[in-house]
Amino acid sequence: MKNLIDKVTFRHGATIDTRTAQSPMLTNSGLNAKVTQDTINYYNARSQSAGMVIVEYTSVSPNGGPSRSWAPDREQLAIYDDSFVPGFKKITEKLKKDGNKAILQLVHSGREAQYRYALGGQVEVPSNIDFPWISYPLHELSEDEVWQIVKDFGTATKRAIASGFDGIEIHGANHYLHQEFFSAYSNVRTDFWGGSLEKRMNFALEVAREVFKVAKENAPKDFIIGYRISPEEVHEDNIGYTWHEAQLLVNQLTENFEFDYVPFRQMIILRRQPILIKTMHNYSENE
Repeated sequence: MKNLIDKVTFRHGATIDTRTAQSPMLTNSGLNAKVTQDTINYYNARSQSAGMVIVEYTSVSPNGGPSRSWAPDREQLAIYDDSFVPGFKKITEKLKKDGNKAILQLVHSGREAQYRYALGGQVEVPSNIDFPWISYPLHELSEDEVWQIVKDFGTATKRAIASGFDGIEIHGANHYLHQEFFSAYSNVRTDFWGGSLEKRMNFALEVAREVFKVAKENAPKDFIIGYRISPEEVHEDNIGYTWHEAQLLVNQLTENFEFDYVPFRQMIILRRQPILIKTMHNYSENE
């Protein structure tokens, strides 16, 4: 058994001093989506909570969130233009002061961005179909709009680097836009972005391609990149994708790009064989 205090070295050379990571947890502390003193205080208090702290899901596009708000003007964070960088610099300064790694989780909330509609924006989806639980209008993305969101993940990565983060995590779980594109239930397109299992993988693959390109051009060599996935999707009698299809996506992602880690997030108990996902570090296979 490995001890929690063992060091872990990721495939690109970054090392964390314990085998623990703090999962991203929404604080809903943003003011007009920007970092507030409450946000800074929260992460300052957690600078020693784990070897790596993943900062809560942060929107890469103006319509990429927020998914909800629990108080007036308090909402999910965003990083879709340069004005957000100063606030995130304060977060990384606090998180890294004790030598731990700071990771920023990047997301587009897709159909879950219901509070964006309340703020006067549009809620963006791969396919404008009838979701029984949704009462607000949905905007089906054009091909050009999808490519723009792909670029948004890249520019958000560049801003994360400028903010001092040691890495980013692509949020491909929790029924947000990545998962919606991969889901046969949510994605009924017939263009480059849907129509077959392989095409439903394209959004995840193109975002990864853009993120790795930006990181190679702007980040240090040991920059950490992760991809979070929900290992299956079931809507009562409708299957968005199976654990086996999710494993095929993970295989495509890790064969084409050098991810440092791939965590999984399941919102319900798995009803099928669980997916096996490895952390991409430099330990030998038998460990």
